Amino acid sequence: MKKLFGLAIIIFSILVFPIESLAVDYSIDNSRIDAFLQSDGSVKVTEKHTYQFDGEFNGITRTLIPKNNTEINDVTAEEKGKKLNIEREDNLYKVHRKGEDENITIEIFYTIENGVEVFSDVAQFYWPFFDESNESDYGNMNVFVHPPETTGNVIAYGEDAAADSADIQRNGTVHFSMGSVDSGENGDIRVAYDVSLFPGATITKDQPMKQEILADKESLEKEQAAFAHRQDLLSGLAPYIVGIFVIYLLVLVVYAANQRRAVQMEVAHQYVSAHFVPDLMMSLPATLSFMKSGLLDANVLTAALLDLVRKGYVKKESEDTFSVIHKQTDYQHEKILIDWLFYKIGDNGTFHLGDLKKYTDEESNHETYWKDFEAWKQAVKEEVKEHHLVDKKPKLRTIIGLSSIIVAPFAVLFGVHELFLPMFLAIMLFGALLIFAASFRVKTVKGAILYKQWKEFQERYPTISDKDWQDLQSEEQQRAFIYSFGLNDKQLHKKNEQIKEVLPQNDRSNSDIFAFLFIASLVHNQFEDSHTVAAATTSTGGTPGGGAGVGGGGGGSGAF
Repeated sequence: MKKLFGLAIIIFSILVFPIESLAVDYSIDNSRIDAFLQSDGSVKVTEKHTYQFDGEFNGITRTLIPKNNTEINDVTAEEKGKKLNIEREDNLYKVHRKGEDENITIEIFYTIENGVEVFSDVAQFYWPFFDESNESDYGNMNVFVHPPETTGNVIAYGEDAAADSADIQRNGTVHFSMGSVDSGENGDIRVAYDVSLFPGATITKDQPMKQEILADKESLEKEQAAFAHRQDLLSGLAPYIVGIFVIYLLVLVVYAANQRRAVQMEVAHQYVSAHFVPDLMMSLPATLSFMKSGLLDANVLTAALLDLVRKGYVKKESEDTFSVIHKQTDYQHEKILIDWLFYKIGDNGTFHLGDLKKYTDEESNHETYWKDFEAWKQAVKEEVKEHHLVDKKPKLRTIIGLSSIIVAPFAVLFGVHELFLPMFLAIMLFGALLIFAASFRVKTVKGAILYKQWKEFQERYPTISDKDWQDLQSEEQQRAFIYSFGLNDKQLHKKNEQIKEVLPQNDRSNSDIFAFLFIASLVHNQFEDSHTVAAATTSTGGTPGGGAGVGGGGGGSGAF
């Protein structure tokens, strides 16, 4: 039976794709472990692992974590009778054997001191040859436990990956045929023989243990039977549980589609196409925020500064210098931007582009820079919010989000009971419902009309003729340019460059728009550089695992 820890790893791996991969590409096709119990209580172990490598490799690894009160000694390795060099790092043994694109079989030999626990009536070998810290899959795992001599009085069973795998042979040898074993699984084995087979072993505890072992075996068998019963029950329920939530999700999707369709029908009834540049329902920065789904970057910040020039609050003194004309603005975010650029970064109402670099070159200003930028962004979003362009349906989204939590326990139950297809589907449904709850919103009629008008402008702007552009009023040209620059669309940017090329520079009627075209990139580059300089970075790290088998033992396999 899989542990919850292993299940958590599986679920996490499905939701968040792994970011690390093994340095060596390999598989372990066959593994055979022979444990020869000695009359003195030690255990001579021979392991044979067949690896298939794709690409270059330096060798294999074997982690051998001893149980409490035991030791692992005399570790050696061979290939076809030839001894191989071993490098030890705590419980990790690196067997050096270089090669490329090969199938190799390595034998590992070692002795477990005090591996057999001796009691007054029985002696047991209770051992984890691998545990959940193992990072490799075993294609076919077989473990053989050999008694010191032929015997017929044997108790044997396995746990987790070794469950239902014990076969007691005539001579007393126990074969644990586990087959395929995934990484991250435990697989403790337990074999008990008559104590008379170990006359030279030290008594672990002078008390009987046979009945306790039999009770543990019976308890495990009951657990396994109960597990099988629950597995059958959940297997039968899974299609209905998954089906109910699939229908629930489909109902939500249909509801969302109907909501949007109703808005579009009303928009079609009310909509009047703009002549070319739509009239402003709200400020240009707020319009850009709405059209860019709330993304306010250096392009929008540049557009906001140019919009202050367009509205006459700020005057362009030269290519890189601006000064404040009026501090009384229409919107709070305009006031914040003026205070930030012209009085905190600039000086007494004058802002040079170079001031931005000087300000952000000082590391002590970085936190303040981002706080002021966030304050401006928040004020822009507040303006958008005031216009009720989107119905976020908070109550419905909360209900959907809470209902998605119901799916999570089923995903865990399916995983615990090794019903991986229903588990995967439940996880997908859980994620889909969460995404729906987080993202579902419907534009209001007002929002849909505004969106449609500016989308039409975006489609028409790249194809406007030079004559039609010249026929526009200067204020319309400025709005068109500022919006297209802030949107940061490749086609619109290309059109702006074309307009710059064809404008007659000596025509005074075009002086304002030409100035906008010329300084926009300068301002944007400075804002972009300042954002980069002020940006912070983070880092993450990880920790290794340890032995989780019976008695603190365990192990695993790998390659390098």
